[in-house]
Amino acid sequence: MSGSQIFSKLSERAVEDHGVIHFHLDQLERALSDLDPASAKDETLRTVAVRIDSFKERLTEHFGTEEDGGLLQGIQDALPQAESDVRRLRAQHARLDEALEKARAIARRGDPAEAPVLKAELDRFLALMREHERDEDALLKRALRQDEC
Repeated sequence: MSGSQIFSKLSERAVEDHGVIHFHLDQLERALSDLDPASAKDETLRTVAVRIDSFKERLTEHFGTEEDGGLLQGIQDALPQAESDVRRLRAQHARLDEALEKARAIARRGDPAEAPVLKAELDRFLALMREHERDEDALLKRALRQDEC
């Protein structure tokens, strides 16, 4: 299989993986929209914690796949000039993981008094995650265009 075919397979898998990630993001956003910090109960926070747990597990797997010879390496191979962009995406993975872990710790405690902090942390995480996905998608499209040449 040629490098171009391998990259094509990697990009197909990435599109599928991103669909799953977007599904989990939507689920987390729904849980967040149901979270009213003024009237949050401990079980509401624990429900959010379960959503975060599920998403974090999938996200960790997704980032690992992208980093360990996966999509990011394929982009790097197709677009050597994008090395700094790939490094930035890798660094974002670490920051996103830390932000999600912080929110998970708050949610797991189940303290309704921390609901406003949890909501703010999740809002921040979701904004960062959506931005990361847009950046990654744009870089993938650039690499696919380059690979077609």
